[in-house]
Amino acid sequence: MNKLNTKIISKAQRRCTVGYLPNGSDTPLIKLSGKWLREAGFNTGTGVTVKIAGDCIVLIPDSPQEQELREQLAQVKGVLSQVKQDVMI
Repeated sequence: MNKLNTKIISKAQRRCTVGYLPNGSDTPLIKLSGKWLREAGFNTGTGVTVKIAGDCIVLIPDSPQEQELREQLAQVKGVLSQVKQDVMI
């Protein structure tokens, strides 16, 4: 952290090329990887919200509270699915 309490990332700007999905598809694909993602708050397993703002793509990592709520939601959905299966039997 610097004096302004903001994260300092080893290299704040990256460059990549838009590719495509395999199997002859023309669907655009952008891959991002590197330790710099962790520095920016994108740890493995973190949910990400993707927003389009004009000609920019904005990636927002889930807060710890959002991650906890999403995990709880997944558990509730699992229980509900099991209850539905039990009712069908």
